[in-house]
Amino acid sequence: MFCPNCGFELDGDLRYCTECGYALEDAKAVLNSVSNEVAEEPSVINEAAEEIFASDETEKEPFAGAEAGEEKSPVESEPVADEEDDQPKDDVSSGATPSIPAVRADRPKLSNPVAKPVAAPAPAPAANASAQKKEPKALYIVGVVVGLAVIAIFSYLLFFSKSGGDVAHYGQDKAIVVVQESKITPTDAKGEKLKKYSVTLNGDNGYSTNAEVKGDEGFTVSQFPDVKPGKYTLTVKDSKSKVEWSIPVKVVDNSKSADAVKEVSLEVPKANEADTKTGEGDKKDGGTAADNTATHAAYKQKCQEYLACYGEPQIAEVTDSVYAMRGLCLVDLVDFDQDGQPELLTVVNGMSDAELKSAWNGDMEGLQKSYTVEVWSSADGGIKRLYSQNWLDNSNGGTMFLPLIKADGGSILVSQRTYEMSNAITALLAGRQVLAGDNTSVYGKKSDAFSLVSNYESWGVAPSEGNGYEYYCASEGKEISETDYNALYQQFGYGHNHRTYYFLDFSTSGYGTISGESHVDPNQVAAVAKDTLKKVGIE
Repeated sequence: MFCPNCGFELDGDLRYCTECGYALEDAKAVLNSVSNEVAEEPSVINEAAEEIFASDETEKEPFAGAEAGEEKSPVESEPVADEEDDQPKDDVSSGATPSIPAVRADRPKLSNPVAKPVAAPAPAPAANASAQKKEPKALYIVGVVVGLAVIAIFSYLLFFSKSGGDVAHYGQDKAIVVVQESKITPTDAKGEKLKKYSVTLNGDNGYSTNAEVKGDEGFTVSQFPDVKPGKYTLTVKDSKSKVEWSIPVKVVDNSKSADAVKEVSLEVPKANEADTKTGEGDKKDGGTAADNTATHAAYKQKCQEYLACYGEPQIAEVTDSVYAMRGLCLVDLVDFDQDGQPELLTVVNGMSDAELKSAWNGDMEGLQKSYTVEVWSSADGGIKRLYSQNWLDNSNGGTMFLPLIKADGGSILVSQRTYEMSNAITALLAGRQVLAGDNTSVYGKKSDAFSLVSNYESWGVAPSEGNGYEYYCASEGKEISETDYNALYQQFGYGHNHRTYYFLDFSTSGYGTISGESHVDPNQVAAVAKDTLKKVGIE
């Protein structure tokens, strides 16, 4: 036989190993006990033995316990639970002992054999084996539950913690349904609640009002006076950044409160959430209108607001063969600074047909001032106004128009000609008879704003003696020579016309071109507006 501890070959029935002192009778008792307990499962023993020999092939180091002064049985078997009752079998029906392959004779000897015999450890209960097999599955289930909980908490913080209710996006087509007490909380492009802003409510029924809001708690429709059920456009303007956002709103009475939101957060849409249609760009404007979804979505908001407030472009006959535009007269995409990103040019007039006729018959200057010209750019998912004037140029014949001038560098400028003298000329001509003259200012986009590019004025006064005119000229409030004035006129005058839009004219048949300059009559202006509305997603 061989010593199960050191593998030394022994003769006869010895009680201790003559090589290492291992207690051979204790080893025999352990082996007999194991054999009796697994008599019904001989295959388990064979598998255990195969694992032992396999480990001998790869592990050529002695047992760690040998150096620590511990004795260890070469075979530590684990009882196998019965599949029927999951309990260890204490009784073995058969007395046969299954064969166990002998330990290999060439097993390496321990460098420090232990002479003190130690009893082999008792087998562990079979129930522990079952528990150890189930433990990894339990950990897996716990991990899944924890992971789902983390996802749920993150989703709540992401989608609900800011608003505490529903979410709507500026510029969306679908109106949010609200009642008087619905709480509306606007946010900016960063998702932060606005703290100081103005709110404008424009209704399809002609209703229009606004309110100032301070604090980040939002507002309710009840803060607006006499709001009736109907369709409106809600516009929010941040007092700090001057950026505006709009969204359609449907106000219902309390009997339909079940359809309304109790709380809603207004948020800037992401680029892929913008509900817009993009066009190929208007290349007639001296630049390429970028097919940018976010930009068009922002412009769409302003167009929706103005359509709700002023209505579509309309042409009224104010007197025989004289036509004037009203409503949302013009919407056009113009790349003023030639950076590839077009700005939005709008012209609106809120007069009725009767008011237009009355102004034509007695208040021409009031009629000129009734048209509001604005230039907008997209910013932070909304829109920002860069320029505004309440004025149209007019001719001696009575036409009213908006000229755009093309500068030498290619940029597009807004030209405004009035009949107001600068303070310098007023002081210079005090007591003189002014016979004619005008004051022209030209504005262009610089960085993120419009500013004055040039100003020139010329006034003709009656001479102190004889007939004719004496001319006095100025630029930006300072007197200049007539020669300098002519140079500015040549640089920024109508000879550099880019496009002239007519809003009051004696014809609606179209000019085409006059001396190479583009002139657009009221019917053509309306067509430009409708085409631009399609480009930003409004049919």
